[in-house]
Amino acid sequence: MFYQRYIKIFTLLISSVLFFTYPSIAAEGTGMPQMVIPDFMPQLVWLLIIFTVLYFSMKYVALPRITEIISSRDLKIVNDLEKAEEIKNEIEKTNKEHQIAIEDTNNKIQIIVNEINQKSNQESEIKLEECQNNINKKIEEEKIKLEKEIQQFNKSIEKISSEAAESIIEKMYYVKPDNANLKKIINKYSESYKNE
Repeated sequence: MFYQRYIKIFTLLISSVLFFTYPSIAAEGTGMPQMVIPDFMPQLVWLLIIFTVLYFSMKYVALPRITEIISSRDLKIVNDLEKAEEIKNEIEKTNKEHQIAIEDTNNKIQIIVNEINQKSNQESEIKLEECQNNINKKIEEEKIKLEKEIQQFNKSIEKISSEAAESIIEKMYYVKPDNANLKKIINKYSESYKNE
C-alpha cells in the first residue's frame, strides 16, 4: 500500500515536471536552466538516487533511532510515574506513622501529666496533713503552756490577794490578822469563783 502511494506521488511529480517544462521544449534555450530537456534526465536520475538514499536512510537509520528515543522516553516516563507513585505511597505511609507516633507521644505525655498531678496531689495532701498535725501539736503545747500560766497566775493571785487583804486589815484595824484563817477564806472564795 505504501509503495502504491509512492508510485502515485512519483508519477505526479514526473507529469508536473513535464507540464512545467513544455514551454522550454518549444523554445529551446529560454526559461529556467533546470527545465531544459537535455539536462532533464540526469536531474531525474539524481532525484531518484537522492530520494532513494534519503528514504532508506530515514527508514533504516533515523526513524529507528527516533522510535527508540520515543520508546525509551515513554519507558522512562512510565518508570518515573511508577517511582513517583511509590514515593507518594511511602510519604503517605511515613505521614501515617508520624501521626501515630504523635498520638502515642501525646498519650504518653497525658499519662505522665496525670501521674505528676496525682503525685503532687498526694504530696500536697501529705504536707497539708503534716502541717495540720504540726498546728494541732503547737496548739496543744500552747494550751498546756497557757493552762500552766493560768495555774501560776491563780497561785500568785491567791498569794497577792492574801497579802493585799492582810495589809488592808492591818491598816484598817492596826492589827496583824491570822495568816492561816485569811488563807482559808481566800481559798474558799477563789474555789467558789473557779466553780462558777
